[in-house]
Amino acid sequence: MNKKLAFNSSLSKNFKSNILKYITIIFFFGSIFIVPIITLATPDKKINEIENKVLTQFPEFSLPSIKSKRFMKNFDNYTSDQFPFRTDFIKLKNMYNYTIGNREFRDIYIGKNGRLMEKFIFNKDNIDKNISQTINISKYLYDNYNINSKLMVIPTSIAFYEDLLPSWSYTDNQKSSLNYIEENINSNLSKLSFYTPYNILSKNKDKYIYFNTDHHWTQLGAKITYDDMYNNNLDNKLYSNYYKVADNFYGTYYSKAILPQIKGDAVSAYKNYNNFKMSMDFSKTFNTLYDEDKLNGKNKYQYFLHGDPGFAVIEGNSSKLSEILIFKDSYAHSFIPFLTNDYSKIHVVDPRYYNLDVKDYLNNNKNIREVLFINNLQTFNSYKLYKK
Repeated sequence: MNKKLAFNSSLSKNFKSNILKYITIIFFFGSIFIVPIITLATPDKKINEIENKVLTQFPEFSLPSIKSKRFMKNFDNYTSDQFPFRTDFIKLKNMYNYTIGNREFRDIYIGKNGRLMEKFIFNKDNIDKNISQTINISKYLYDNYNINSKLMVIPTSIAFYEDLLPSWSYTDNQKSSLNYIEENINSNLSKLSFYTPYNILSKNKDKYIYFNTDHHWTQLGAKITYDDMYNNNLDNKLYSNYYKVADNFYGTYYSKAILPQIKGDAVSAYKNYNNFKMSMDFSKTFNTLYDEDKLNGKNKYQYFLHGDPGFAVIEGNSSKLSEILIFKDSYAHSFIPFLTNDYSKIHVVDPRYYNLDVKDYLNNNKNIREVLFINNLQTFNSYKLYKK
């Protein structure tokens, strides 16, 4: 009887073992053959909005591309990008990694209370290049046009919420980096002045001054900075005319750390700075500075200044005589509307996308009396912005 039970038990174990082998084999060959077939049969997507990524399209099929192995490399990228339910699989993978204790996803830390923050590593080479280039531009502007220049560098959210970071995380101190920029500008005795809103934002860090899921600041943070920079005091009616315009904004941080438990941000705006004329990229004209249509898309921060203009001109307060030229990154988009109070015209250039002939432009716009460089510290640290 015991021998019979042992024999049956052995058969049962062998049967289970064989079943597992067959399942493994089916899954293996399915992933090799079936998934690519499904991928090829499914219409290709050009953009994954959740990941904020341009997706690889089907590669060119030719004899030279096959011989050079370029086709297979591009095909691997294609199947990876166009993988069915790609975002759902990424969510499952990230949920698993989060459950076992991972709190860093592609340089984005998951802090306490679900606060998302981007790692900051000081890049001396890029910082020094950007300091040198802005100093050189400001010297040229002052010597040839008697135009004063100012560089504004804005810290990112990790500067103020380090106490929420995982205990093992590593990030360089942004206050020290901002001090380094200021000291180098001052030591050169340049015509370039420097401003950072670090201190005023630090005093107001308990307010909703940064998005949680995106690298930008909110327009509240921009307003606090404007009041400090232009009026030397905080508006006692800070929330007047400040209204929520959208919910469920999932920004660039979320695109790197896709976790379903992270809540989306609200987007709010100062409505009384909206109704100004704006021309953009030499082809579009608007009667507002805010774009309601952008609130229907994934990147709701593009609500400010109609997206990400390489070049724009804004008509401001007609009673003012002076005009300003701004070299910017996208942090400027929620800040610029406040300048309509102070200038008759605001000229906006993003040096990453548009190469301006400064000499020619200033000769044709003689009312420009100031130049302002606006950059967040992560961008100032990551790109050589003014090499053109």
